[in-house]
Amino acid sequence: MGTAKTNITLLVFFVAQQFAFAENLISVDSLTYHQKLTSGDFLPNIKLVENDIIELPLNFEIELDIIELKDLDIKSNYFFSRFDFFFYSKHDTLVVTKSKDSVYFYPSDYFQLIYPESDKKYVSGNYYSGKSLFEKSNDSLTQWEGYVESEFPHKWDLRDYPFDDQNLRIVFESVVDTSYFELNESIDYPASINPENFKYLLDGFNVKGIGTSKDFRETSEIGNYVGGKRKKIVEQLIFNITIDRSGSYLFFKLFFGAFLSFLISYLVFFIEPKYFETRITLSLGGIFGAVGNKYFVENSMPAIQVLTKADLINNLVIIFIILNIFIVIAQHTSKISLWKFENNTFSSIFIFILFILLNVLIVKS
Repeated sequence: MGTAKTNITLLVFFVAQQFAFAENLISVDSLTYHQKLTSGDFLPNIKLVENDIIELPLNFEIELDIIELKDLDIKSNYFFSRFDFFFYSKHDTLVVTKSKDSVYFYPSDYFQLIYPESDKKYVSGNYYSGKSLFEKSNDSLTQWEGYVESEFPHKWDLRDYPFDDQNLRIVFESVVDTSYFELNESIDYPASINPENFKYLLDGFNVKGIGTSKDFRETSEIGNYVGGKRKKIVEQLIFNITIDRSGSYLFFKLFFGAFLSFLISYLVFFIEPKYFETRITLSLGGIFGAVGNKYFVENSMPAIQVLTKADLINNLVIIFIILNIFIVIAQHTSKISLWKFENNTFSSIFIFILFILLNVLIVKS
């Protein structure tokens, strides 16, 4: 009897313990993301209370002033730039929370400028320059400033070459996790760029403007964050300087030989079909010229594994010259009937209109 009572007591104790554990689990799980983040139990381990002096995630704003761009070459994967940069924060260099935690605000502890190791590099320190009153927000913000001269990597997107736009990227990346810190472009002082200062930018390039985008990168570092143990995720604020090519000079420089070759081949439609040898000679001369122009265009570009608009136009010229040769041969022999293409006038009008339409389609697509 005593053993039965003991077992019942143990069972009641066990059930009560399970209920207590479940209630505690429910209370922890019912906490909001913000409550967990400010509890101090998770990275960045800063305990915050209601109406504390700082809020998570911390926010830095960045202003960028581009002074110079140069060394932009289609056969180089780097460009050179000089610029001033400014960092803004609502907090001073040192902030003490209501829980007596000290939080330091030095830009180098929170984010960095991404640039390659190079001899062409000069980066000044981040200089504290006191309070700055923003015109729009009317907030008194702490400002740091710096200066950079450096090469930056650039990946050419030449699918639309020679009608391509290029985005030159200047990247600021956070050092701490996104749950703790975020980067934004300055609202009051957006990025500025003055193309009139770019005296050493190659002729033919135009600066269209500058904008920003964001990206995220997962690191190999693992930490105990609000969502559990995971890899640290850092944020990238990317300033995109958009460059395009001006005028039609490059277009005619690249394709003058190809269009001249097509024109030579096109002249066969103004020669009587009985002069077969003359027509074939012109056509062959045209195709050799088109192939030579294709080699010239490819030699002026870096080795890439994508089909560009320049390739499409050159290939189109070669195809049309071959088509002209086929029509010439078909007109000469009675074994092939080409309907209205037996007539030079019809063939010349049809080929010319189709050639123009396809070239316009390639350029506009």
